[in-house]
Amino acid sequence: MKELFEIYDGSAEAKKAKGKSKNLSGFHPLFTASARRSIVLDALKIWLLLGFVVGVVTGVATGAGAVSVLLGLLIAAVICFGFRDDVYKKVYGPEHDRGQLPLPEGMSWEEAVDRIRRGFANPDVEQVTDTADTMTFYSKKRGTYQLKNTADGLKMTILTKPSKSSKKEYLYAVFSSVLLSQVIAILYPEKISAEQVEEEKEAARKLFGAHKMPLVIELAITAAFVAFAAYVLYTTLYSDSARSKGISDSYLNVFPSEATVGEVLDDFFADGKWDNYEQNGVTYVSYTGIGQNTQTGEKIVIGIYFKLNSDKTFGIDRMTWNGDTMNTLEQLGVISALNDSYRESHGLASSNALDSAFDELENALDDALADSASSEAAPESEAVSTSVTESVPYTEIADAYDADDVFPAATRFDELVTSTNGMDTYSELSGEISVDVNSYEFGEMPESTKEYYLSYGSDFKTAWLNAMYTDVYEYSGKYSNLDALSRFIEYLKFYDEATDYMEVEGMIQDLHEIWYDFDIETLTEEDAGVYVDRVIQMAEANGAEIQIW
Repeated sequence: MKELFEIYDGSAEAKKAKGKSKNLSGFHPLFTASARRSIVLDALKIWLLLGFVVGVVTGVATGAGAVSVLLGLLIAAVICFGFRDDVYKKVYGPEHDRGQLPLPEGMSWEEAVDRIRRGFANPDVEQVTDTADTMTFYSKKRGTYQLKNTADGLKMTILTKPSKSSKKEYLYAVFSSVLLSQVIAILYPEKISAEQVEEEKEAARKLFGAHKMPLVIELAITAAFVAFAAYVLYTTLYSDSARSKGISDSYLNVFPSEATVGEVLDDFFADGKWDNYEQNGVTYVSYTGIGQNTQTGEKIVIGIYFKLNSDKTFGIDRMTWNGDTMNTLEQLGVISALNDSYRESHGLASSNALDSAFDELENALDDALADSASSEAAPESEAVSTSVTESVPYTEIADAYDADDVFPAATRFDELVTSTNGMDTYSELSGEISVDVNSYEFGEMPESTKEYYLSYGSDFKTAWLNAMYTDVYEYSGKYSNLDALSRFIEYLKFYDEATDYMEVEGMIQDLHEIWYDFDIETLTEEDAGVYVDRVIQMAEANGAEIQIW
């Protein structure tokens, strides 16, 4: 037999009893303010906390400051209001297990019906009928509900809902719960007071009344809420201030003191866009805008890259013109144009501080020109050296070929990152080779791809060796020696394709000799292991390093 029902009204005693049972099974929950609040918060507390934390972390990560708390609260509110209806339907639905609700001891069904008829009053119920074991409550607005006397006690069910109703399901679950509360209060007045019943009825009427709101108004409120949420999210995640790490709202000594960096740039350029990225642990912020070449009239894309320092200061790291890195003189010309344009359009006078800043830039330029008067322009920073604006023609590399040193000195930069153990490394070029190694069949590698890889000079051979060594080593452990040899063959074919089979001696030819010694189709796993060992030993002898993919 089921336990006798209990009442959950949100009180401390009810919460304590619920805590022992760990759920609401066996309880009749009242639709009072305290009970509703307790039920919703308890059902959603994990989701509300998670939503709040996600909002705060997102805000902090994007530098939103105090807005992060507002974002957290907004997400928590969305969860609460979005899932509250489902909570009500689940808790107040008549199918919920409320435990056993028997007739009072010594009371017959006929006596219970008589007592309910004399004590029941609800303005939303127009008619009540009864049979040998049921009572039916009729409401034009709310539908039809039935109280049935069963072997397991009194049960309330929803028979029908208004035919033209567009109300949510949980509304009828709540109304059935309120009707049952009235019955319980009549039969067990010590369980539910008359004041609690009236509070429930009033809350239910307000709940239904809220859904009488015209559809247009509901849509307007929803649209306003969505617009507010979108604004907060945009401000937090996608605004110029957020994407620029605050630089757009800051001031720079080479720009007019009256204007922020963002105001100066947007005044000059069209379609300006901010972005940020990290490189070698340093944060860079980029601004890209569309300008016009005053000489040719053609549109140009100007990129300005700022470097954020650890002390929250920043400065211009480099500038680009249609993707090509500018020299110091060109950067100075652009900065001068930005200043002149902003001051002219806003009627500002020249600034002594600005002139002083330009003097310092000009002095630095003079020094740089003096040091490089007899040499070609070179990248001015490590960040510039990683940006390739022009690849070396393949024919030039082929002409410079030396059998003992397959390629000339590196013409491009391949960033190497040493791991914490000081031994294993990761090469960006090795990673590219590992991905591309089985992308091309014999004779299908485009010349542009060859030029790209060969433009790295000797770094290509080093990166290729590291990638081949890593994959052969890992394939032999994860899969089989036969799979490792197949991977080895793919790497040799890739190298030959990239270099047009130019290497006729040295390590590459020694590796080919290993390939010539076996037939992959007839090898056993044990025999394949011998050749894998030879490949690995040769790679190690030539300084190969395991790569961290």
